[in-house]
Amino acid sequence: MDGNIAPVFAWRPQGGELTLRRRFRQPVEKLWAALTIPERLAAWMGVEWLGDAALLEGAAFSYRFRAMDIESHGRVLRFDAPFVLEHSWFDNLPPGAIVRWALEPVGTGSLLTLTHSFREPEDAPRTAAGWTDLLDSLATSLDEQVEPKSFPVLRDHFATLFPPQATRDGRVISIDGAQVLRFERRLAHAPEAVWAALAEPAALARWMQADAVVDPLEGGRFQLKFHAFDHAMLGQITRWSPPNVLEYTWPEAEAGGDSVVRWEVSDAPGGSLLVLTHRFRKAVVLADFASGWHWHLDALDKALLGEARKFDRPRWELLRQMYIGTLNG
Repeated sequence: MDGNIAPVFAWRPQGGELTLRRRFRQPVEKLWAALTIPERLAAWMGVEWLGDAALLEGAAFSYRFRAMDIESHGRVLRFDAPFVLEHSWFDNLPPGAIVRWALEPVGTGSLLTLTHSFREPEDAPRTAAGWTDLLDSLATSLDEQVEPKSFPVLRDHFATLFPPQATRDGRVISIDGAQVLRFERRLAHAPEAVWAALAEPAALARWMQADAVVDPLEGGRFQLKFHAFDHAMLGQITRWSPPNVLEYTWPEAEAGGDSVVRWEVSDAPGGSLLVLTHRFRKAVVLADFASGWHWHLDALDKALLGEARKFDRPRWELLRQMYIGTLNG
């Protein structure tokens, strides 16, 4: 039996709220036990429970995802047995989230409503696909029949259901046989403001975390000396068309020569649509580049509001692990 009910995502500039509902044949009490007894939760969630803390209101807990070797630390915010469990999630990797499990009896079975509240904008299709996969695992642990689902198919399906602002992850596409990373972001700023952030050295420093040299013409220099690394990128501008198109080479040994970065900015309701493509000539570790661009694009959101962010290595490492598991799969 597939008890999934169509998900709902409510978007807001500061985050969003994802709601998933699923029917189970099992009664509320049995489902509650699977959610709150550490050994049982660890088995279907694919985690190693750290410590011996029980799930009670106010209790701190932590576990490690075996597949990605990532720890999540949280605290129980509400424990109303056997109906409501609410806890924080990934407190150790800000901004974290709030997860709420609500159970209600339906005949001889039950309805589970899972609510994931984002504290900052995040990729909702990936999150919905991940939770759907875990809810399938929960159902299997309760001896319920589950139809296998492909993670990328699920993720892309949810992307069609949610508003465009909910999709923030990069995707791999092919252009003339070359591997290309593509990101699409909706920004609440006019194209001219976005262009300034992409092309003006002082503005670039706020989100690229680099000292920049930009010669504003085709054939000019586009150079970045990153603050967090002993590393400089010495590129050349190949397209300069303000405020819509900026393209430059990205010489990297790990990129197999001169890769090409292209930014396209266009008008969109409420602001701009920003499309980033990074085209590689040879095979590379795409997760390294995807996680880096993802972090910088998140920082660009803040830079457009006047906030400069220092490089956050734990957040980057979490993104890298996520892309290793999802970018091509």
